[in-house]
Amino acid sequence: MQIIVLFKKKGLLRHLSAVETSNTILRTLNRAGLNMEFSEGFHPLPKVSFLDSTPTGMIDLALYVCVKLRVLPDGGIAEVRDKIKRNLPYGLEIQRIFQSEVNLNKMVNGYEYIAFFKDEPDFSKAFTKHSGKIFIPRELMKNLEVSLKKNMFVVKYTVDRSSIFNPYLLKGTYLAIRTKALVNGEDVSKILEGRYYESTCCR
Repeated sequence: MQIIVLFKKKGLLRHLSAVETSNTILRTLNRAGLNMEFSEGFHPLPKVSFLDSTPTGMIDLALYVCVKLRVLPDGGIAEVRDKIKRNLPYGLEIQRIFQSEVNLNKMVNGYEYIAFFKDEPDFSKAFTKHSGKIFIPRELMKNLEVSLKKNMFVVKYTVDRSSIFNPYLLKGTYLAIRTKALVNGEDVSKILEGRYYESTCCR
């Protein structure tokens, strides 16, 4: 069976790399003592999968982790939540836990972001990704909203999964947040709530 844990990564932990983030979560799950399924072979690994990673420095409110379990504990999802919560490092929180067999990596096709700028940003300027590919942010950004709040420009937008770029490549990015994972524009959490849903919000 599979559970999908929605984490929130913030604070100093937002400076972890993708590898450091996955290692931190794997250690947390191991310390929680969950009865996870493991791969076969000489070096068995827990069957845990992640969605796309975020750039170093980004707050992530859409950190979904799929975990294969042999069996749920007697206390069900609530017990799983409590075991994980007791072992979480500061800066990593559980938002929800879903019980679902869906393959998120096949479902999710976009993300929503919010970025903050001290000066009005220019999205028409071409940038170069680390891969060497040149892109113009405005051509990739959908549902773009720009507002001025307390002397900061707040930019909200969505990007197709195939067109993800690092918001910190943009000149003057003060802070960036990944807020949602999307399936055809809809928050994946709402879809999971409609299927095999059992969740709890941490208080």
